[in-house]
Amino acid sequence: MILLYHHVAPLDRVPKNGAGDHSEGWHFNHSPEAFEFQLSELQQRGYHFVSLSQLIHEIRATGSEPEGSVVITFDDGWIDNYTYAFPVLKKLKIPATFFVVTNFLRQNTPSSTRMNLEQLHELSAHGMTIGSHTKTHPDLTVISSDEAAQEIAGSKDDLQNALERPVDFLAYPGGGFNSRVADLAREAGYRAACSVLGPKTNDQSSLYWLYRDLLTPGLDSLGDRYRLSRIARKAFAFRVNRRLKQRLQNTPHSRPAAK
Repeated sequence: MILLYHHVAPLDRVPKNGAGDHSEGWHFNHSPEAFEFQLSELQQRGYHFVSLSQLIHEIRATGSEPEGSVVITFDDGWIDNYTYAFPVLKKLKIPATFFVVTNFLRQNTPSSTRMNLEQLHELSAHGMTIGSHTKTHPDLTVISSDEAAQEIAGSKDDLQNALERPVDFLAYPGGGFNSRVADLAREAGYRAACSVLGPKTNDQSSLYWLYRDLLTPGLDSLGDRYRLSRIARKAFAFRVNRRLKQRLQNTPHSRPAAK
């Protein structure tokens, strides 16, 4: 199981009306206390945390993700990931992957809301994985193939040059992908790419649209019980298969590249 997070911040740090701004993911916010509770509770229930690299290695070696394994991922590279989530991860000795938008690293004036290069280096030094979330966070399904390739491959180059280490994983902005976009991720040399589809068990067929799950802070909703039930995940996998088929076949008319 791969878990998807955006923000980890105290409730009084959520911007006014921020919970209604889906573009920044504040409606997915967990307080630091809720985040620590959730990870600790999963450990007590017998789940074990692994890095995304470990999970992909197991999938390639055995054909499927190990039962009971959990990977932590964050999208967008928000500064609160460093300020509030990182200390919890270090305390519990849990690895995580942070997908960042690289144009924020290239600006002359660093963003006050996003992690900077020094912070990414610190995460990496503590065993965290840094992945790409493209250069500018576009919907990859509606831009031209040339532009999508630049976003996907260019962000990989940005991070590899900045961090001086391989960047193997991509998360599609907004979960937007189709067969063309998945092919571009593969051609760019990523070992795997994350979607927002789920819940379903990952295997070799899903390496370029890895399924991820969202859990509520209290782990007490009907959706949480569904996602944490191995039986339910298998029984209702057809729903995810249907959405996947629609995504792969959804190839809207992309606008031409600018000349």
